[in-house]
Amino acid sequence: MRCNTKAATQRVNNRHQEKPQYAISDVSEKTGVNTVTLRAWQRRYGLLNPTRTEKGHRLYSESDIERIQLILSWLDKGVSIGKVKPLLEQSPANMVSAEALDITAEVIASIDAFSKESLEKTVIQLLKEYPLSVLERQFFSPIQQHLDGLDTPLSDAQRAFWISLCRKCLISTEAQIKSTGKQLIVFMSFDNEGSYKLPLELLRAKQQGRRTFLLENYQGKLFGLDRMIDQVNAYSVVIGGEKALQNKVLNDLIAWVTKAGIPIKITGTIKQIHPELAQISSDGSLLERQDSEVKP
Repeated sequence: MRCNTKAATQRVNNRHQEKPQYAISDVSEKTGVNTVTLRAWQRRYGLLNPTRTEKGHRLYSESDIERIQLILSWLDKGVSIGKVKPLLEQSPANMVSAEALDITAEVIASIDAFSKESLEKTVIQLLKEYPLSVLERQFFSPIQQHLDGLDTPLSDAQRAFWISLCRKCLISTEAQIKSTGKQLIVFMSFDNEGSYKLPLELLRAKQQGRRTFLLENYQGKLFGLDRMIDQVNAYSVVIGGEKALQNKVLNDLIAWVTKAGIPIKITGTIKQIHPELAQISSDGSLLERQDSEVKP
C-alpha cells in the first residue's frame, strides 16, 4: 500500500511538471473518446483533472492521455466506469478479462421486465459515459447474444423491445450533436427490420465531426441513388445490413458500388453472408479523412 501511495504521489508531481498542451478536441482524436464522455469522466467521476486556460478551456498533458488509455484498458476488462477510479493505480493485466460490463445483468433484468423509462435513462447515460467502441464490444453485443439465445414465449417481444429502445437512444443522442463539418456520410440499409448497428455507426460518425444522413429500408432502384447523392453532396456512403440480400438486389448493389465515384463502405453481417461485398467495399480509412481533405 505504501509503495502504491508513493508511486501515485510521484505521478502527481510529474503531472504538475508537465506542460499541458492538448485541447479537448485533440485528446478526443488521439484517444477515440468523444468530448462529451471526457467531460463526464471529469465532472461525474473525478477521473480526470485537466488544467484550464485563462478563458476556461481545458488543456491536457501527456500524463492525462496515458490515464485515459488506462481507463480504457479497465473498461475493456468489463469494469463499469463508476468502479474504475480506485483501480487506476493497478495494472489491468492483473484482472481477468470480462465478457461484458458489470451493469449488463441489471440491464437484462430491465429488458425482462420491459422497464422502458428506466432502461432508456440507463442507455442514454451509458452513451455519455463510455466510448462507443467499448459499448459495442462489452455491452450491446453481449446483450444481443443473450437475447438471441432465448427461446421463451416472451423472447421475440424482448428482442423487439430492446432493438427499438436502442435505436431510439442512439438516434436521439446523435441528433443532439451539432456538426459543422464538410463531410456528409449517407448511411443506408436494405433490411426491412431495424437494427441498432447502423444507428450506432451513425452516432460514431457524428461524434467524429461528420454530418450524417440516414436512409433505411431502401427498396428502390439503386441507379436512382446517384441523383440523390449528388443533390446532398455526399462524400461517402456506408451500407449496413444484417440479413441476406435477394439475388437481384445483390447483383445491382455490386454493379452500383463498382461504378460509384465516391467511397462506399459495406458493414454488418452482410459482409459475411456475401463475401463478394467485402471485396468491393472501400477501405474504412477513406471514411476517416479530415474535412480539410474534402474538396469544396
